[in-house]
Amino acid sequence: LLPLVNTKLLKDYNAIDPRLRQLVFIVKHWARQREVNETYRGTLSSYAYVLMCIHTLQTRSPPILPCLQSMEPTYNKEVEGKSCMFYDRVETLRGKSLNTEPLPQLLLAFFDYWAWRHDYANSVMSIRVGGCLSKAEKNWTKRVGNERHLICIEDPFETTHDLGRVVDHRSIGVLRDEFVRAAKLLREDSDPLPKLFDKITR
Repeated sequence: LLPLVNTKLLKDYNAIDPRLRQLVFIVKHWARQREVNETYRGTLSSYAYVLMCIHTLQTRSPPILPCLQSMEPTYNKEVEGKSCMFYDRVETLRGKSLNTEPLPQLLLAFFDYWAWRHDYANSVMSIRVGGCLSKAEKNWTKRVGNERHLICIEDPFETTHDLGRVVDHRSIGVLRDEFVRAAKLLREDSDPLPKLFDKITR
């Protein structure tokens, strides 16, 4: 089943560098506290936030995580008609990154990117390519039914699936405001964490 392959991919990324697990823990806690982790209310799933954290570490300079799906595959399975291939000998990748950025810097990088740097109008975040694709090449430029494509996060195997499709015109504003709030706190506040995790009720 695809969820099992997805779980293996995420587990393999986690095994490469401990900073991923730490970043995911903080971002998920923030999302719960700020109530932006509920797909039924038009925000993002925990799975989407994990992919966003992987993307952050793939796109640092130098990268902290490689793009496992662009490497010579050592894992290859056909699942539900989809070819799932990636490099899974992750023990060979541990400790190889030249990037020594500490967790606070990476947390700021995460929120800074989603607050100001991501091109929401044109870009699709993809850990499958280790960066971004264009909405045009994915044909995700206009709404189809309830799928709006206002923040585009590609599933790494089910590549026609946009994990941000549930986000609507109201909730995209909430999400982007929260990203900006977090980035500003981390940039400007001498003790940002209590305010960052301040519980909100919407």
